[in-house]
Amino acid sequence: MIGHLALSLLLSSVAIAILVRGLRFRPSTPVWSLFVLFFFATWAGGVRMVPVGPSHFGLTWLPFVLIAILLSLLVVALGPRGRQSPRDEREVEREVEVGLGLFFWVLIGLLIVALVAGYR
Repeated sequence: MIGHLALSLLLSSVAIAILVRGLRFRPSTPVWSLFVLFFFATWAGGVRMVPVGPSHFGLTWLPFVLIAILLSLLVVALGPRGRQSPRDEREVEREVEVGLGLFFWVLIGLLIVALVAGYR
């Protein structure tokens, strides 16, 4: 469990660093929320996948790496393409802010439930 936690932290940090610094990806949400989402999704996905690939120190790391890569590709593919006008952007932000905040915390809660179920 500690190995999974450390691997998920490492992979999430590397993925966020590559997205923000390397690809100059600018998320519309704070970077910490993207990191938390990557961390829990990588951890839950790696635990729930069938352990395949090489095992080092009793830890099969390939499922965690695959989940982190898939999440990174998904975030880049679904990220915003162009900028809207400032007036339209403010209106959309007001309408979406509450829904996304609630969705984020519900998703984090579901990922934690998936983690707990994966270790049972």
